[in-house]
Amino acid sequence: MATDNIDTMGPRLPWAGKKVHPQNVEEELSFLWRMSSDNVRTSQNINVRTSVLNLVICAPDIDSAQRASKLMRNLLSTHIARFTLLVLDSRSDVPSGVSTWVTLRSFPIISDVMRHNFEQVTLIVSGEAVNSAASIVQPLLKPDLPIYLMWLNDPPQDNPAFTDLVRLSTRVVVDSHTFFHAEEGIRILSSFMQQEADSAISDLNWGRVTPWRELVAQFFDVTEYRPYLAGVHSIEIEHAATPEGGHIRTELGDVSPDPIEALLLAGWLKTVLNWKLAGNSSSNLIDSATGTYTWRIARPTGALPLPTSDMSRGTTGRLLTHEEGNISIRPRVQSNLRPGNICLVRLTSDMDQKHAVFSLNRGDDTELVYTSVELPEGTKSQRTVQIPAASSPIELLHDELEIMGRDHLYEDTLHEVTRLLEF
Repeated sequence: MATDNIDTMGPRLPWAGKKVHPQNVEEELSFLWRMSSDNVRTSQNINVRTSVLNLVICAPDIDSAQRASKLMRNLLSTHIARFTLLVLDSRSDVPSGVSTWVTLRSFPIISDVMRHNFEQVTLIVSGEAVNSAASIVQPLLKPDLPIYLMWLNDPPQDNPAFTDLVRLSTRVVVDSHTFFHAEEGIRILSSFMQQEADSAISDLNWGRVTPWRELVAQFFDVTEYRPYLAGVHSIEIEHAATPEGGHIRTELGDVSPDPIEALLLAGWLKTVLNWKLAGNSSSNLIDSATGTYTWRIARPTGALPLPTSDMSRGTTGRLLTHEEGNISIRPRVQSNLRPGNICLVRLTSDMDQKHAVFSLNRGDDTELVYTSVELPEGTKSQRTVQIPAASSPIELLHDELEIMGRDHLYEDTLHEVTRLLEF
């Protein structure tokens, strides 16, 4: 492995701070802390130096790394950390090397009287050195603190550098909303979780699905509606897509079509309802190009669990008819909504010769979702709730940093989605 000459090699990154040799990172950071302390004494501000975790963001290129650096200010004001930006340049035509920058970033905690500084280390690892990325990063992390790794964009398959970084980390976070190849990314994550059973991996997109899971569960919190859960035989989910059509990445970085939120919700519902894929799969449809899916389902005839967003169990009525069901996912062109957002969830139930439809529908105001229950005697329980159409990745990451262990519900749902995609 080679390291660069800091005076003559590597790109210039003014936003990343001072360029140093990797072995001089700690020395330079100590110097910056001393300088900061002197400035605090001069200005009579209070300087706060605390670290509760290591956060490593692995970016595919410098532009992605710079965008992540800008966003981190909003996160680290709450979760104070040593922040490491790792750019892996695995192109075969670039020399092996490591370039390193360090800086202290500062922001006010209470007006300008109390300020917090956090350390940022930026690394560009290129060529053959990429295979040693984990061993390069590890000495630069604060010891005895948890290590959170966020991997930007699609997860790689059979990539030793990714595997080593995951094994180094306490928890790994991805955002499947950014996956350009949705189905492939889901399969890779599911397979990797099974191979690395001790690794804790989560997805920011699961946080985007949570409000929808909660609203579905709230339907059946109502005693009057609870028996209809056992009669659900149709699930329909729509996700927003661009009017242009085709498989594209928009100027805002969104991918269209992006069915992953819809797939995660469908996988969760299939598990809650204890549905199995029907033996005859001839009518199943998987159209990756448009984000359209249909599955025939075999449904149980016994008592069903009462769904909650965390899948704790209750009981419902008994199913008397309709042993078959279906799950349908399709795109909806809604130009004022960013691709991937769930637009519609509809559960249709027939129980004891009574028909009911439970709907969640995002309206023209993209922040509002309208809920309704259609019963034989008419439409009931109409209300409006707010679900943000563009959840901030920083807010979602903030929530993930509150979790130390594995998210078993997410993992089970992801495996369920993978099984759906195999048919």
